[in-house]
Amino acid sequence: MSEMDIFFHPKSIAIIGASDSVKFGYATTKYLLDSKFKTFPVNIKKQEIHGHKAYKSIKDIPEEIDLVIILVGNEFVLQTVKDCIKKGVKGIIIESAGFAETDVEKYIKLQEEIERIAKESKVRIIGPNCIGVTDFNNQFTTADMSFDQATIGKVAVIAQSGVLGNIFIDWATDNGIGFSKTITIGNKVDVDEVDLLKYLNQDPETQVITLYLEGTKRGKELFETFKNMEKPVIVLKNGKSDIGSKAVNSHTGSMAGNNKVYDAVIKQNPRIFRVNNFYEMFNVAHVFASQPFPTGKNVAIITGSGSLGALACDEIEEQGLTLAKLTENTISLIKSVIPNWVSIRGTIDLGPSIFETFIPTIEALFQDENVDCILYIFSVPRWPLQMMGSMATNWAKQQFDIIKKLTQKFNKPCVCVCFGSGWTFDFLRKAESSSNLEIKIPIMSRIKYALKAFKMMYEFGKIKKSG
Repeated sequence: MSEMDIFFHPKSIAIIGASDSVKFGYATTKYLLDSKFKTFPVNIKKQEIHGHKAYKSIKDIPEEIDLVIILVGNEFVLQTVKDCIKKGVKGIIIESAGFAETDVEKYIKLQEEIERIAKESKVRIIGPNCIGVTDFNNQFTTADMSFDQATIGKVAVIAQSGVLGNIFIDWATDNGIGFSKTITIGNKVDVDEVDLLKYLNQDPETQVITLYLEGTKRGKELFETFKNMEKPVIVLKNGKSDIGSKAVNSHTGSMAGNNKVYDAVIKQNPRIFRVNNFYEMFNVAHVFASQPFPTGKNVAIITGSGSLGALACDEIEEQGLTLAKLTENTISLIKSVIPNWVSIRGTIDLGPSIFETFIPTIEALFQDENVDCILYIFSVPRWPLQMMGSMATNWAKQQFDIIKKLTQKFNKPCVCVCFGSGWTFDFLRKAESSSNLEIKIPIMSRIKYALKAFKMMYEFGKIKKSG
């Protein structure tokens, strides 16, 4: 059992600074007190919180405590940590802010003292300046979030940030991306990205790890950990520019580090991939977590827009992939079902015939031995879809049912890129999610993200296959 398990599977929890007033931590307090997790509220001024007896100090709780969530003001955190250690707790999450990130000497020293205590004791500490952890499988969370709309998946997140952890969960849920665990680590007085990468590398619920990193205190250990990772890690490293580096320092009190060093180290480790923004990070991770690895670099493109297909060809070349050269048999199969004005030179541009010809065409592409992955660029405008009503809904659902069955049968990845309005994107997402098949087909808004995912998955698959 890992030391990190205490943060995801605690038998007992104390919330110090628990409150029934509407402020930071309110939702977490209410959720945990009403949940299956044994939780004790601690507040020096309250006798009862949300109908539960409140304790003035953690020392007053008559039971052993595994995990403590600290929500008090920064000036009270140090003594609270000392009390927790005396109580014999195993883990602490300090969500309170106002430490090294303020660049104020007394608060920097306060953080340094907490860090010293963490090293000298056996307790493990996440934070300060974070929202802690969420486990989507057992529904344990120290963040202000709801599981009502959240999706369980195979993507884990380590983020050196706080509230952003909730924002990307909201965004990802709307985009059909599911998580296994999310952890925000803030200023990192103790637990950091090295600890969590090692933990998640062994986590059976996690298939791909995303890492948002502003800086590291253990560069050598981090780079060594990268070498030993078995799972793919998608890294977003902030602070590339001078302005960005200064912003990083004021956010979590971290030094951004030399960007060229990170680039060089990541390029030396074939299981580690660097991305440029959050949208790219989560979209690429979603493909990793939901699709089979391509065995080659040949991409087939099926679309209703020749222009978008041509732009995708440019991006294929940019990513070092190749446009699939279809076999004569595949070309004959497609020609037998399409009108004579449809273009199938290079990309398969079905135009307005897509409603009648999409399914037999994509079946032919999946069967082609020269095709390793398929990019489906959806470009039907909102108006005809709305006019057709339930017929369009049924057609879209049937498309995704077929794609999912073919993906499983031929073990080839397929990604759908939607070029259109927010309404059209939602229309597709609902059609995809209405299928009863377990496999997911990623739907995203950028051709670049899809092709970058194919490239990274191909590279990772080669390493995985070679052992």
